[in-house]
Amino acid sequence: MTTEDEKTSRNIAKRLAANQLLQVGSSGPIYVHSAANHPDPPHMLPGGIGRLIGRSHLLQAMDDAMAPDSSRCCMLWGLAGSGKTTLALAWANTRLDEYPDGRFFVDMRAYSNAPHVEPRDALRAFLAAAGSGGSDLSDEAGWANAFRGATAGKRTIVIVDNVSSYDDIKELIPGMGASLIITSRRAIPEMIVHHQAHVLKLPLLSVEEGVELLAERVGFVRVGKDSGTAARIVELLEGHPLALAIVAAKLALHTTWDLGDVLQGIRAGDTPLRFIDDAELGIEIGKVVSWSVEDLDAETKYVLYVSSMLPTTELSSLVLRLVLGHDEYTCDRFLRALSLVSLIDEVRPGHYRMHDIIRAYLTETRGQVLDDGRLTDIAHQIRTTYLALCFAADRTIDPNRHPIGLGEVPEAIANEVRFTVPEALAWFSAITPSMVRLMDEAFDAGDHAFATRFAWCVNTYLYWRQDVSKTLAVQERALRAAVEGDPPMEAQSRRGLGRALADVGQLSRAKEELLAALKRETSQGDTSQAASTQHAMAELCLRSGEAREALRWGFLAAKESRRRGNTVREARGLYDAARALVELGHFVWAETLGVRSLAICEEEANAYGRALALRVLGTIGVRSGNLETGCTWLERAWRAEEALGNSRSVRVILQQLEDAYRLAGDESSVAEVHRALVELDHFIDMDASR
Repeated sequence: MTTEDEKTSRNIAKRLAANQLLQVGSSGPIYVHSAANHPDPPHMLPGGIGRLIGRSHLLQAMDDAMAPDSSRCCMLWGLAGSGKTTLALAWANTRLDEYPDGRFFVDMRAYSNAPHVEPRDALRAFLAAAGSGGSDLSDEAGWANAFRGATAGKRTIVIVDNVSSYDDIKELIPGMGASLIITSRRAIPEMIVHHQAHVLKLPLLSVEEGVELLAERVGFVRVGKDSGTAARIVELLEGHPLALAIVAAKLALHTTWDLGDVLQGIRAGDTPLRFIDDAELGIEIGKVVSWSVEDLDAETKYVLYVSSMLPTTELSSLVLRLVLGHDEYTCDRFLRALSLVSLIDEVRPGHYRMHDIIRAYLTETRGQVLDDGRLTDIAHQIRTTYLALCFAADRTIDPNRHPIGLGEVPEAIANEVRFTVPEALAWFSAITPSMVRLMDEAFDAGDHAFATRFAWCVNTYLYWRQDVSKTLAVQERALRAAVEGDPPMEAQSRRGLGRALADVGQLSRAKEELLAALKRETSQGDTSQAASTQHAMAELCLRSGEAREALRWGFLAAKESRRRGNTVREARGLYDAARALVELGHFVWAETLGVRSLAICEEEANAYGRALALRVLGTIGVRSGNLETGCTWLERAWRAEEALGNSRSVRVILQQLEDAYRLAGDESSVAEVHRALVELDHFIDMDASR
């Protein structure tokens, strides 16, 4: 090489020490990394991670994601306080030997009181730990390449915690062959697209796992003395790991407290946060949740707060569309956006659920975001929507009820909504826990018409479900509202209360209310619902052993229904009369009426009445000694009630069938029915726990 050539060439490898690394790329600048002062591999993982409770399936999923033949990239995301960081560190700390060349960690503090960590600052810390200072690099733009070069082909792991977007991560991606775990409250789809990340959404803890967490932190003896109360605490907090950790900390600090004191404290406030969040621990779940809420744009935040005012934790684009006045696509877009930031969960397409911890925070802060006038308007619109949907659902289940006036707006909503029978039953099932609260809120707001008409709309479902305590609570409130401010609904409300009282065994009071309903209808000159009251009287007489009176009321109901052209109601009156004839021992006459009732219901495609008629025909067969015919009818009734989703009626029918087959000596059928009963009891237990 000539002297001139030597002047123009740049050999940056000249004078390198033997322990320095030269990285050569196909393009771009060349970097020199010095390892002279960093002989040991970096170990940046924080300690203080105790034994992980539960999560075995997630640990296995992380093993699969980080296996050599996989992408070695895993994204953990989920609700604030669900234990994402704990899981990531617990997994990594038990596998340190697999990463001898370096363990990198950074908390980006996307959701934190502290300032957000800039990616370049995190990258500088990583490079320093790897043995490269900023002075070794030509410019900041090349730092990401330098980090990838320093980790490429190495058995290293990088954990990037608490990130908000792909921009937080993209410069911190290690080189080929290294492993990466990120945690976030948001789903980050770019990680899937660009890095084939395995995505794991963290669920909350099961009751068993939550009790174990409390025992691990407080002591197995202390928790074991009252495991039932511990389980109830976990249920109230939905197994939220951070909430349970705070409860455990309170118990550890207050050695004189027992689990009952904690349970009482949680129940005492309007929300659990009143007890959990205070100054003594310096950790507030409300504050942790607030970082997610405040990260939303104004419109999405408004939708979130409106969603928190719905009477149930179940959310759907249909309900929000009617409450907010948006189109369904827009509402679904908002719900999907909230799901992707872990403020609600998608339980199935188009249907979401809000966790109680999130709901509690939003309830506590609602007044700071929405003024009183707006809150009142939203609450009224929610009641209007729920009344309309309940009316539409009730109309689907029993289209032959005499309609009531809802008002112009709810009637317009009800007319544009169409349910199938399973959808209607699912709707009522979802709102059942909140029915009483909805009515109390309406009464407090002076909305008496909502309370009376809402009770009318939910009565068929509650009667079908045989939820006697809820039915009584609903009808008591309806009568109070009718007397206070909705006189036209008083007769209806007394009839509903009378039936509810009969269901709980208060037969004398039930009779008083039913006769008062008939008297009021007569005095007002409106006997449009007399058949319903007569039907209720027939049921009451059957309960009190007055079969002849029941027969009289059943025929009166059938006659009144026929006069008004309501054939399905006529079938119901015939069903009542058939039941009375069974009690009187007139099985042939009873069967004639039962068959007629069944024929009417099948002709009118009334599934609910058909199931009742099949059931009474089965009872007639068994009681009359014709076991084969009775069992055939009962099997049909079983399938009819099963198609309706009425598990409680199915259980009664199966018990009848089991007894009948046993009398007939058909042991194989007894075994089959018994298996069905066991499976059904498991289903009912699961339904009750939800």
